[in-house]
Amino acid sequence: MSKNDVLKAIREAELEAKKILEEANKKASSIVSAARSDASEIVAKGRVKAEAGAQELISSARKDAEKKAQKTKKSGQKALDKIHTEGESNRQVAVDAIIDSFVE
Repeated sequence: MSKNDVLKAIREAELEAKKILEEANKKASSIVSAARSDASEIVAKGRVKAEAGAQELISSARKDAEKKAQKTKKSGQKALDKIHTEGESNRQVAVDAIIDSFVE
């Protein structure tokens, strides 16, 4: 092999190595881009799931609070009705006592 043939082979090998390196860089860049895209998608899905879970918790808490409020309202209404009924039954006794105190 002549000196020129050796230099030509070296140049061809260098060009081939350069092509391989460029392809590897392109593939690496593509892999990084795909990984970033996948990561963004995973984060977005996680955010959506978290928001949905939070809304479920809020909805559940709201329903529980409404049930407790209704229970408290019913209990208060029963107490109010009892007071009103007792007041009605005691009203005539009170009126009679006042009239009797004036008459005497």
